[in-house]
Amino acid sequence: MKTCLLLWVVFAAFVPDVRAGAVDKDKFYERCKPAFPKHVFSGKSREGFEHIFGYWEKTEHTDPRWLAYILGTAYRETAGMMQPVREGLCKSDACSIRAVTQLVNKRNVERNIKKKKLMANYALPDEHGRSYFGRGYVQLSLKENYQTMSKTMGWKDELVGNPGLVLDPERSVAILVEGMTRGLFTKRALKDDFNEHREDWITARKIVNPYSSRAEITAAHGKAFYACLQ
Repeated sequence: MKTCLLLWVVFAAFVPDVRAGAVDKDKFYERCKPAFPKHVFSGKSREGFEHIFGYWEKTEHTDPRWLAYILGTAYRETAGMMQPVREGLCKSDACSIRAVTQLVNKRNVERNIKKKKLMANYALPDEHGRSYFGRGYVQLSLKENYQTMSKTMGWKDELVGNPGLVLDPERSVAILVEGMTRGLFTKRALKDDFNEHREDWITARKIVNPYSSRAEITAAHGKAFYACLQ
């Protein structure tokens, strides 16, 4: 019996920590407080961090840079609210449709002057009254993207039939983490920019938005969160 116990202790010492991706949340919040507004780590915003940490810890991912950039992306895409949001930070679909319409019209004036192809208004409701503007921790937009994400995540056509489901925290965090780790948004994934040979906080923005002109903003958020995770 003693021999078996000794062998188990020796074996356990060499078993990899299956929770190597676990987050020391108390240390994270304490280290982050000086770098971010106070409201970010309280109330609903804190719940957002907890949702992301909870999902992350159920995966097999262990690179803290990945988690940091995921947090940085959510922080930027939700304007620091760390909750699934509608595009334009709107409280209603109608508000988001108006916000996107105004943005598209403004950009099309500029594109028309430059003789560029005009943007389509992706927020206009379809024949069923459903609108596919940006929603979530990371702004999932366009009907085809809702359809692809829904099928890839095993939800059949649920997001197409009810795009508002993207605002559900559980679904939204799954879209955020799986989308960035598996390259479901643009084919580019976190492993392409954060691995043993590469660490590129700027180019990583292409994982979600390859056309972003302010990639340094997300990079700064990601680096700040990475420091908090150390």
